[in-house]
Amino acid sequence: MLEMMLQTAGILVLAAAVWFIVKKLIRSVTIYEYERGVRFYKGKLSDELAGPGRYTYFTAHTRMEVFDLRPAILQLGGQELLTSDNLSVKISLGVKYQIMDPKALLSQYENYEEYLYLTAQLKLREVISTIELDELLQSRKSVNDRVLELLKEDLNLAAFSIQAVDLKDIMLTGELKKIYAETVRVKKEALSALEKARGESAVLRSLANSAKMLEKNPELAQLRVIHTIESSQGNTFVIHTGNGPELNS
Repeated sequence: MLEMMLQTAGILVLAAAVWFIVKKLIRSVTIYEYERGVRFYKGKLSDELAGPGRYTYFTAHTRMEVFDLRPAILQLGGQELLTSDNLSVKISLGVKYQIMDPKALLSQYENYEEYLYLTAQLKLREVISTIELDELLQSRKSVNDRVLELLKEDLNLAAFSIQAVDLKDIMLTGELKKIYAETVRVKKEALSALEKARGESAVLRSLANSAKMLEKNPELAQLRVIHTIESSQGNTFVIHTGNGPELNS
């Protein structure tokens, strides 16, 4: 009985060892419609991409890398940058891209996601360093367009299609926030004072024009008095005609 149990255990161990070896030597992968596979055979890159389907291969001489070809978003969060007027800001950026040449990703980059991240970071830094903070806050679209243009012009990113750049957040330091809040308050107060001055000026012009009209046409004063009497109720009026109309109530 003991011998039979040992034989069974030996068979199980052998089966497990064989299964482990097979799993190491043989691998299967499913490539979906939106994916493509890059295959190396004995270290040599295959000329053709592997399309959708199920593939089984020996890992001893074959290697398969699968790439998703759908558009993706690369997030750059909290980038500490200096504007041209030497003010520090923290910026978050999103880069929409799509892989166009999976073979180039393996042959040209050790880590293509890290390379794209660092390149986008450098292009953003290049753009921000040429503009002042006021322009940055007022012209986000202009910054997006300039970073996008630089990324598209970079020949080292030919394996990608850079489709869009979106400047998400611009975070100021506590001191800068106070300065800008005070600037906005002062501007609003100045606009309010300007509107008040314009209103007072309009009233003065109207009074001056009325005075000129009455001086040139004394009869208008009489008409004004009559109109005032007609529109008033419950008041007593005394009119002196010596040196022009005088109104008392």
